[in-house]
Amino acid sequence: MSPNKLKRIAIICGYSFPDGLAPTNRILTYSKGLVELAVKVHIFIYFPTDSIEKNLPVNGSVNGINYHYPGTRSYPSNKFIRKLSHIFYCYKSIRVLIKENRKEKFDLAIISSDWFRILYAFIPALKIIGLKIVFIADEFPVPIRVYLKTSISFWRKLLFKNSLKFVSGMIFMTQSLKEFYNGIVKKNSFILPSVVDISRFTDVRDTHENKKHLCYMGNMELSKDNVDNIIDAFYLIADKFIDIEFHLYGAPSQIDKAKLIALIKKYNLEKRVLFKGKVNNNEVPVILKNSYILVSSQPDTKRAAGGFPTKLGEYMAVGVPTLLTAVGEIPNYITNGVNGWLAKPNDPQDYAVKLKYIIENYPAALEVADKAKKYVNDNFDYKFQCAKLLQFLNNIVNE
Repeated sequence: MSPNKLKRIAIICGYSFPDGLAPTNRILTYSKGLVELAVKVHIFIYFPTDSIEKNLPVNGSVNGINYHYPGTRSYPSNKFIRKLSHIFYCYKSIRVLIKENRKEKFDLAIISSDWFRILYAFIPALKIIGLKIVFIADEFPVPIRVYLKTSISFWRKLLFKNSLKFVSGMIFMTQSLKEFYNGIVKKNSFILPSVVDISRFTDVRDTHENKKHLCYMGNMELSKDNVDNIIDAFYLIADKFIDIEFHLYGAPSQIDKAKLIALIKKYNLEKRVLFKGKVNNNEVPVILKNSYILVSSQPDTKRAAGGFPTKLGEYMAVGVPTLLTAVGEIPNYITNGVNGWLAKPNDPQDYAVKLKYIIENYPAALEVADKAKKYVNDNFDYKFQCAKLLQFLNNIVNE
């Protein structure tokens, strides 16, 4: 292993800190691993992330990880002004980064964004101050992840090529993403799959909740997580297992929530399928641990082929039976009936069959869940993954 020359690193992203959704948790987890390996980590958020002023500090620290907002955490309420202000806030964020670099030089910067305005704003600035740059991607670009296209246009490929040719390395969540981006510009690449802070899921308290329930946790973005598929499946077995509820945690868009509410009403499941809202990160381990079965479902799309659900590692870490759909690279890590269960995508009948089997064979399902927990400890633990990540970053710094 190369000597550890990486002492201080900047991470550039647009996610809320220190509290946020899966992307925030992912960055916090691998940053915590780097901090424990004696790397100073500073996160620069290039745009405010709160719609309402909460009097929260624009700079802070969590688990030894420093984060910096561009002067404010509240973005403009007017959509037009908000779009125009992106350039202004990028400029302010770059100034904050340069100021921190003058205090103590960064060895490397990671850009966790595939927005062209971010790439074309930050990459030149980072090159000017002499930093090596690493690009990280956890999903396919916008046309695929937002509009469910199967490819991106020629001009988008050209824009990626002309910006990413200046980076020294790239980090991806899946092999599919690595192949996609290396097809545009070939660079030293590293795959960082799910990273889990195992310590968050040890000694989790029992809430003594007697009601059995399925649990889904996520943003319920139906193009990514088709929760409606799980509701369809739950309806098929609901009459057989009348003591089981289905709890949904997260804050879906108004459009997606309306679709789910309509489906729940169609099946007369209003008293059995319950929206529990968004929860604090500290509550997540307790909620997952005290669930009966943890569920997730993704449709068979190009987007799913490139992504990898962050929740998978957390589900497996708590030792509760877990059911997902066999899409993307999930089957590379989950073997049906061995360390989890996989249903066919877009097939509520098959999903219902798997649910029914887990419920009717619950003691055996718990043994499978124990194997899943061991698998996470051996493969997704942040200390294990971050040791490999640091070696990759050291090699780039040493070049």
